[in-house]
Amino acid sequence: MLQPLLEIKNICVEFKTRGGALKAVDDLSIDVQQGEILGLVGESGAGKSMMGAAILGLIDPPGRLSSGEIWFKGQRIDQNPEPFRGCEISMIFQDPLVSLNPLKKIGDQLVETILRHKRMSRAQAIDRACRGLIEVGIDPERLNAYPHTFSGGMRQRVVIALALASEPSLIIADEPTTALDVSVQAQILKLLKKLCDSRGTSIILITHDMGVISETTDRVGVLYAGRLAEIGITDHVLRSAKHPYTRGLVASTPKIAPDSFGRSLYQIPGSMPKLDAIPTGCAFHPRCTMRTVKCSQERPPMMKDTAACWLLEEME
Repeated sequence: MLQPLLEIKNICVEFKTRGGALKAVDDLSIDVQQGEILGLVGESGAGKSMMGAAILGLIDPPGRLSSGEIWFKGQRIDQNPEPFRGCEISMIFQDPLVSLNPLKKIGDQLVETILRHKRMSRAQAIDRACRGLIEVGIDPERLNAYPHTFSGGMRQRVVIALALASEPSLIIADEPTTALDVSVQAQILKLLKKLCDSRGTSIILITHDMGVISETTDRVGVLYAGRLAEIGITDHVLRSAKHPYTRGLVASTPKIAPDSFGRSLYQIPGSMPKLDAIPTGCAFHPRCTMRTVKCSQERPPMMKDTAACWLLEEME
């Protein structure tokens, strides 16, 4: 089996407070293969964005990566991610207005990014910037336009062009379609998938939308309270989820089917626990309708490389 492009081994992200250390990511292990689109899904507070920030070393104090290892192309990068940030690993943030400088033309921002990571002349960088805009479906004549003159979808395309400017091997896309309407969202996701196929670029797609996961990703990891609840090939997970939390997420996704009209949409009872009140044992057990006594006492390991749930032990 080929070595994964990215390997995350038992990482923990902690925030020190007066009351003690709070774990936003708790003993998380996951990998990404070359050319793969890996989805990370879960409710707000599950630790998805925090994991993405940990890869790039973007966790500000009092937060820190307290333990674990992150390996990229066979090199350990958790101790010094800066040489890889923006060059080998890029990030697409959910709000393009935050990612783009409103006082600079998009061409200047693209050229600046290219020159920072690539050895070439300014003329060559401008040419590459133009080709980057064409690749994401924007007329290169708009190279001298300012961000506010673009629509939300076009701004997100510019951000994608920025992320691709240094020809990275891995892109972390953090809720890249949240602020967009449905039709534009579909265009952006189609564009990301096309670029992944044509360039062999790997993508970590962070979202809370199971519909986006089903349409875009090759594999999906389900996070809950900073822990990995389930992981597998997207189609397998959506069709036969093993973890009760994953089943709840799938069931709460709207479906267009004749027998679904008039039915109330399923809701997972309760809410994501706060960092200072993570339950013992399985963090999901207070909300789980299938819990046993063991669920509240012991934290389940990842079983059969599929799901962290004691129910799988009973099936063996």
